[in-house]
Amino acid sequence: MNVSSIMTKNVIAATLPTTRADVLRLMVKYKKTGLPVVDEEGRVLGIVTRKDFFSHPQEEQVAIVMRWDPPKVSPSTAVERAAKIMVENNARRLPVVKNGKLVGILTPTDFLKVVVKRKIDEPVERYMEQQCFTIFKLTPANVAAKMINLSGVFAMPVLDEHGEICGMITDRDLFNIEYLRESISLTKLGISEDEDEWSWEGLRNVMNLYFQEAKVHLPKEPVEKFMNKDVVTVFRKKPLWEAAEIMLKRDFDQLPVVDVHDELLSILYDIRVVRSLVPP
Repeated sequence: MNVSSIMTKNVIAATLPTTRADVLRLMVKYKKTGLPVVDEEGRVLGIVTRKDFFSHPQEEQVAIVMRWDPPKVSPSTAVERAAKIMVENNARRLPVVKNGKLVGILTPTDFLKVVVKRKIDEPVERYMEQQCFTIFKLTPANVAAKMINLSGVFAMPVLDEHGEICGMITDRDLFNIEYLRESISLTKLGISEDEDEWSWEGLRNVMNLYFQEAKVHLPKEPVEKFMNKDVVTVFRKKPLWEAAEIMLKRDFDQLPVVDVHDELLSILYDIRVVRSLVPP
């Protein structure tokens, strides 16, 4: 199996020269968290993600923020080889190029489908993280945002007073429309006021940037008011393909891993699942 059979076509890309505001508008409109950057002839120059902007909240020039010359693959590259490149470079986006031009892109989601199709049955625990960052349910939302930005961990299990998992929180969850919509001026943020040009789901992907710039303020309400209470976990002995299937169905890029007593052990990230496709 080669890349052409699993890649995503019709790629949304940013074209240099461009501005931060223009890239953010693309991310919001198309609900993307990262984009390939190309020149006017469609040649891949780099990758820019929302996390790149979060790391440089005062920088307006995309050419400075983006990561230049990312690893690339061709449509004829074997899936296993592409998985190896993604894992070794910790790259969540692999541009696919043909004759020097962008023709597709690979993300962990594309590889998860292969894991499910091949019914890879290694146990989840073999691929889960060794460390797991958690947060207490009464932590104020504004403090939680600081913790997320300082740690670089954008999704955390939430624990109750008994140390048991009671929810999941991401930076996107913190920017809840019920709390923030009335106080946000899209024009001030540099995003069109036209409802057809944006969605709240897309806007939440980049709202953390405006929080860091102090253009948006989070309430001091506890995390438990923002967290996702519908917690989906996976047993550590479950076959990996079943975890991948859950991720695909629920549009998750991580799953908390539990033991036989439902005690939290760690977390499984989608890019770790991709490792199962890399030949030994």
